[in-house]
Amino acid sequence: MNSDGTPHPTWDDLKSAIGSISVCWSFLENVMRSQMRKAGMEESIAKGPIISHWRTYIRELAAKSDQSVAADYLDPVEKVAAARNLVVHGIQSLSVDPWGEDGAIIVCAGLDGTMHKLTIEMLHDLAREIDRTRLSIQGLYVIARRDGGR
Repeated sequence: MNSDGTPHPTWDDLKSAIGSISVCWSFLENVMRSQMRKAGMEESIAKGPIISHWRTYIRELAAKSDQSVAADYLDPVEKVAAARNLVVHGIQSLSVDPWGEDGAIIVCAGLDGTMHKLTIEMLHDLAREIDRTRLSIQGLYVIARRDGGR
């Protein structure tokens, strides 16, 4: 950033923004994994994506208790997961124009083939949102499963 506050991003800035998303996501997954371990679900989280197991866990909590558990915790995770998946699995091109209007962008393809243009500012916002989501679910009261995690 220049002294006048205008962004002039470089390739390294763009790569750093993409990497920040991955780091924040890893921390979010660590919270999910910890919650599931506390609930006695070590065996079920041993294979496959942790988010898939955590979704099932949250749906079970919602069915056993307050239905808002899904809306309060699952919906925000699904929102950041969709955006994160675009970045992690769908990058089609990268562009850096330090003096241009967009500065630095990535173009990603969604699962449906729709193209999405994400600016470096949007990538920074996504990393912050993933981190806010992590802090939010970290406060989720963990209810141990009665079935011993099976």
